[in-house]
Amino acid sequence: MVDAIDSKSIDRKVMRVQVSLPAHRNMKYFFILLVIIVSILEVIGDILFKEWIIKNNKYLLIIGIIAYLAATTFWAFSLKFQNLSKAVVIFGVLTVTIGVLVGVFLYKEPLTSVNIIGIILGLVSIFLLEI
Repeated sequence: MVDAIDSKSIDRKVMRVQVSLPAHRNMKYFFILLVIIVSILEVIGDILFKEWIIKNNKYLLIIGIIAYLAATTFWAFSLKFQNLSKAVVIFGVLTVTIGVLVGVFLYKEPLTSVNIIGIILGLVSIFLLEI
């Protein structure tokens, strides 16, 4: 026979899942790590989309969408640690930098001196935002 559940013994408080956040001084580095992960996932999605177009393989499209979904999830979480105005610049510069490097090394796209200057200026902008 099943014992009856005593309603008084049930904890009626709402249980919340709490994410353990790093100490305040490490939050900047945690944010940078999250944005690097987001940028890499975004570029992986871009690569998968390009390969989908080249090979006409629907599975590459699906995996690319999943990569973008994962990137968006990490991006939303990263916004807890930084102002949107700074976060967008950092994300944009890192994504463009990684994308250009992938284009050059994986797809043999040309890297011009203007591209190099743009990447350097973008990285300088991240440094200036973070000091």
